[in-house]
Amino acid sequence: MDNYPTMDLYVARIIRIIGILFICISAGGFIYFRSPEGAILAAGAAITCIHNGLKIFWLKNSVERATQIDPNLSVNYIRGQGMLRMLFTIAVLVGAGFLSGIEALGMPFLVGAIAGLLTQPIANYSMAFFAKKDYAPQNNSEPTDEGVNTDV
Repeated sequence: MDNYPTMDLYVARIIRIIGILFICISAGGFIYFRSPEGAILAAGAAITCIHNGLKIFWLKNSVERATQIDPNLSVNYIRGQGMLRMLFTIAVLVGAGFLSGIEALGMPFLVGAIAGLLTQPIANYSMAFFAKKDYAPQNNSEPTDEGVNTDV
C-alpha cells in the first residue's frame, strides 16, 4: 500500500495542468484578438482557474477530513462539501456574468471565464495518463541472469 502516490502529488499535478491550460487559453486569446481584449479574456480565465485551484485544495481537505470521521457521517460530509463546491462554482459564474455586463469588459471576459472553468475537467481526465505509471508494480531490484539456460 505504501507504493501508491499521495494525494499531494495528484493535487500538484492537477494544479500544474490547470496552469498550463491557463497559459494556452491566454495565449490563444492574445493571438485571436491582438488587442486589449486578449487581456480581458485572460483575466476571465484567471479568475476561474484560481477558482478551480481552490476547489482542488478544498476537495483534498474534504477527503482527508472524511477519512478521519465515522464512515456513516463521512458520506453526508462529502455530499455536503460537493454541494458547497458546486454553489461556489455557480457564484463565480454569476459573478463573471455580472462583470461581463460592464462595458469595459464585455463578452471576452465571460468567454474567458467559461474557458477557464473547463480546465478542471480537462485536468482531471488528463490524470489518466499518469495512473498507469503510478499504479504499476514497483520493482527496485536489478535484473539477474538466474534461471537463464546458457547451454547450447
